[in-house]
Amino acid sequence: MAKYLVMTLGTGRGVEHGLAQSIQTLNPDRIVFLASEESQQTLDRLAPLVPAFVDRFQPVHLVQNPDDVEQCAEDAKAAILALVDQGVALADIDVDFTSGTKAMTAGLSIAATALGVKRLVYVTGTRDRQTGRVLTGTERVVSVYPMQLLIDEHRRQLKLLFNQYLFDRGLSLIERVISSCMRPDIQQEFEFWRNLFAAYRAWDRFDHLRAHEHLSALPKPYVRALGLRLGPNKELLGRIRRKLQLLEAARKRKVNMSAPKLLELKFSPELLADLFANADRRAEEGRYDDAVARLYRATEFIAQLALAPYGLDTSNLRKSELPDTVYHLFPEVGRMQRVISIGLDRSYRLIEALNDERARLYLNNKRLRHLLKARNDSINAHGTTPVTRRKFEELHREVVALADAFVPELNKRRLREKATFPRIEAIF
Repeated sequence: MAKYLVMTLGTGRGVEHGLAQSIQTLNPDRIVFLASEESQQTLDRLAPLVPAFVDRFQPVHLVQNPDDVEQCAEDAKAAILALVDQGVALADIDVDFTSGTKAMTAGLSIAATALGVKRLVYVTGTRDRQTGRVLTGTERVVSVYPMQLLIDEHRRQLKLLFNQYLFDRGLSLIERVISSCMRPDIQQEFEFWRNLFAAYRAWDRFDHLRAHEHLSALPKPYVRALGLRLGPNKELLGRIRRKLQLLEAARKRKVNMSAPKLLELKFSPELLADLFANADRRAEEGRYDDAVARLYRATEFIAQLALAPYGLDTSNLRKSELPDTVYHLFPEVGRMQRVISIGLDRSYRLIEALNDERARLYLNNKRLRHLLKARNDSINAHGTTPVTRRKFEELHREVVALADAFVPELNKRRLREKATFPRIEAIF
């Protein structure tokens, strides 16, 4: 691939020597100049110093205002993008900001860094004490790699995005880096970032199988470098994965399983813990309507967990499955309806009818039932009233207490803790 050099032209007598040193050192195949009306004359002094490169000079790009930084940056950006439009890769472009007005050199540096040019160079050397100019014959070319600075900034941004659960935005940033920087080490690192963000985005959307797949692909050195403790998350996801796979195998008739066992796989304590963790994240984001919706679902889920050992599914109840003593709760079954679905209140009344006294923790808890009404009144359900942080916190306490009574495994196996997403505390 051809190598390109984009350089600014100044007007000072002697600057041509530094430019010549840069050209001879970098040996580009094409040279693009950014110049003002006055600095074009510098080319007449530069050409004799680099005769072998004169036929590589490209037409000069004139800057509109050599003293306007923003305009110079726009002009430099246009010159670089013109090369990109011709099929030149940013990795094959160097920029030299040695000479020119302060606005011209700053503008070129800003544009090159923003676009992801691989290398910036400038010429330095021993300076004349009176003029401050580099003495002829002492010039040397110094390279600067802005991409490394950009990568450091991208890492900082990714840390913030991950800790704020902004996984889609993080993945967009990661894709831009992967497509713009071809360095193998950066490609490898950002493939790690891609899997990390993809794992927790999938998990945040309750796609546990995909989350487990991405999490399992994370290289341990990067995980350690970020100080991430993923063991508890992996353990919980592994449990959910195994149960979902068994459930799928049973549905495909690859294994025989009783109805209670199927329901215990479907409604597991691990998934309940995940609902609580998801509610906590939504609340942390200030999305209290979404958080309360998760808590409402958790209250339903607790009832489904309690009914699973009896082989009863609240969304798919059949007359033949119901004890005679509970028919009065379901008048519709007498109307030849084979399958019924019941809501929250009747789920706990069914639990009570099965002689499980824990149902009263819901049925006799007027405060809990009143707080659950906040979900029904929210715009996410049937009303227009926004849910406040206080409502969420009060409901959270009540539902957690209900869950602890019905599902002691949550505390014994620290499932809520294992369902909590980690935070990135350090970056590379």
